Amino acid sequence: MYRPFTRAKTPALLAIGLSVGLSITQPLMAQIPRRQLALPDAVSQAIAQSKAAKTNVAEQGAASAKVQQARNNFAPSITLNASYIRISNNVTPFSVNLPGAGDVVLNPQILNQSYNNVQLRQLIWGGGKVRYSIRAAEAEAAATRQEAMQYRLAAADNATTLWYNLYLLNASERILQQNVRLLQDRRTDLENLEKQGLVLKNDALKVSLAIANLENSLIDVQSGRAIQNFNMATALGEPLNTEYVVDSIALNATPDAEPLASYLAEAVQNRSELKALNFRRDAALLGQKIVQANRMPTLGWGGSYDYNRPNMRVFPLQPEFKGTSNVGIFLSFDITAQYGNRAKEVESRYGIDKISTGLDQLRDGIRMEVNAQYQSYRQSLDKIRVARQTIEQATENFRVEQNRLNASTTTPADFLDANTQLIQARLNEQTAQATAELARWKLLKSVGRLGQ
Repeated sequence: MYRPFTRAKTPALLAIGLSVGLSITQPLMAQIPRRQLALPDAVSQAIAQSKAAKTNVAEQGAASAKVQQARNNFAPSITLNASYIRISNNVTPFSVNLPGAGDVVLNPQILNQSYNNVQLRQLIWGGGKVRYSIRAAEAEAAATRQEAMQYRLAAADNATTLWYNLYLLNASERILQQNVRLLQDRRTDLENLEKQGLVLKNDALKVSLAIANLENSLIDVQSGRAIQNFNMATALGEPLNTEYVVDSIALNATPDAEPLASYLAEAVQNRSELKALNFRRDAALLGQKIVQANRMPTLGWGGSYDYNRPNMRVFPLQPEFKGTSNVGIFLSFDITAQYGNRAKEVESRYGIDKISTGLDQLRDGIRMEVNAQYQSYRQSLDKIRVARQTIEQATENFRVEQNRLNASTTTPADFLDANTQLIQARLNEQTAQATAELARWKLLKSVGRLGQ
């Protein structure tokens, strides 16, 4: 029987509904993972999760397999052939009469035939092609291994940039929230003074407008942090809704830069791109020797064993298995290669010239990159000094304006200007410090150094 809800039951039902709603929303909110993330942990995990680094591991495996393939050319070649044939019986045997032997059948009807052969071939000398191909494959494998550091540095650079972005966003949010609370207290004071008729209503409205601007900036900061959190989670291979908490207290002290010449020399010596391209140039030189070796003859030895029914070496043919063998030395010389190989040799020379020019171009690009990062780091150190001087001046100016406002000897507009300058000075100081740390990391990366 249908019974309508009574008014007395409504509060109890609302309480049950609220409790159920809270029990549902609380687990959903608790599902958002939070993680305290230190910079070294971010770097190491990003390297471990790097897709490019994992691809390079596969490339190293393939390069090692090619080295083994080249070495296998030194091994003897062994082939086995076996067959069974059933022939038709519609051919009339042909016989001849030989003196002293009588009638001899030249093509007896052996309906079931089988031909089996094992053959061995071993290269003795091939102009050095096998040896050169092994060394070329080893050089290419070494180049692939050198590229691993390049991918590790790229993953570490991405994680480091994201970490410092999160640091700046957290520091900005903290500074903005502190100033929002400060201005809210100041607005309360002005509203009380307005009730006493000591200040105008417009003064409190100016403070409210400043608070609204700060809150708008907070929204931008929180949006940027969400983007950086997502990118960091992608780089680290973690759930995409992870929120990262980075150290927002203080950064490491930024040391002075070493002389530019030392960074340039270290970069030319350490950069994995240069090492990889040098190995590929070695491989190209060996490839040129392989092409030149095509002009040379090839010498080998080998043998074979036949176990056939009938065996063609036995006359007359007999319907039985018979084993025979042979051993020999084989010489091969391609006459056409003496003139047809010239275009390939020219092509290989131009390929070497191209790699050599690429090495010079890469070396120049690395030097320019190191110089740019060096100048950026020195500039960031200068900005730290300027920012610290500015924050001292802005702090003193804010203190003076705050005291003057308390004494009613200045306007709220001057106080708000002083507060804005202090906020900007603090943000500039945090930005300069983080930028300097990031610039130092990028300088180290440009010389091929992983870590601090």
